[in-house]
Amino acid sequence: MIKTIKKFYKKKINLETYISNKLPITIFHGILVFIFLNVFKPFKLYLLKELLFGYTILMGILTFIIPFLLFVLLEKINYKKWTLTSLTFLLFFFIIVYSYILWFSSGIYKDITGLVKLSFLLFYKYSASLAILSIATIYILNDRITVFKSKKNSNIKEQINETKTQEITIYSENKKDNLTIHIDELVYASVSGNYTSVFLNTKNGIKEMVLRNTLSKIFIQINSHPQFFRCHKSYMINTSFFYSLKGNTRGYYLESTLLTTQIPVSRSFKKEELLKIIG
Repeated sequence: MIKTIKKFYKKKINLETYISNKLPITIFHGILVFIFLNVFKPFKLYLLKELLFGYTILMGILTFIIPFLLFVLLEKINYKKWTLTSLTFLLFFFIIVYSYILWFSSGIYKDITGLVKLSFLLFYKYSASLAILSIATIYILNDRITVFKSKKNSNIKEQINETKTQEITIYSENKKDNLTIHIDELVYASVSGNYTSVFLNTKNGIKEMVLRNTLSKIFIQINSHPQFFRCHKSYMINTSFFYSLKGNTRGYYLESTLLTTQIPVSRSFKKEELLKIIG
């Protein structure tokens, strides 16, 4: 039993999340203390009457500043090696200092307003009992903020990964040159000799980029994306941009509202098949 307790108190405490979340934790803590004192009026605070609001504002500000300064102090020391024993001693001395600052500030406020001051021992009794609630509140706040940050970072990573997967790099035949483009911008590609022209839909209209490679090898590089379709030996299209089919059995053409030219289709494709491909 004693060994278990000793082992428990020698366990290292992870304070890293508390340090990184110190500002939102202490702000929320100060606000909650302000609300708690106003709503429940513990320790005969109702005797303050119309002075209650000003008093609770002072307490709320102090219960934000003092814990924040504690976290700043912890950040300056090697808190990563701290155990539960170290943290217990710190909290003990912190509550004494914390209570004294609140008591001293409360005394100044009561001197100005002409109210009766409490003794430090009585005030310490009140603040120590509230400290348990504060520690629990800080623990819960840190947990909620950490979860929120984790979800937010996860969403950002997903967006970054999605953006990366939407980009594609097309290489030249000798691998020395390449084009990194967004797949949703690639309208179509056509080949002329050993060069392939890639046509992109940009803010400034259709932009042509040329790469030394055959269309067949380029199509192999991007055929994992189902929207690309090799409609002709000299043409490859992004089916997302093509909406209509013209022509007859002698020859079909694909049309897009972005282009003034028609894209020829190989005679090996049937009309029904082509209509299904472009939706």
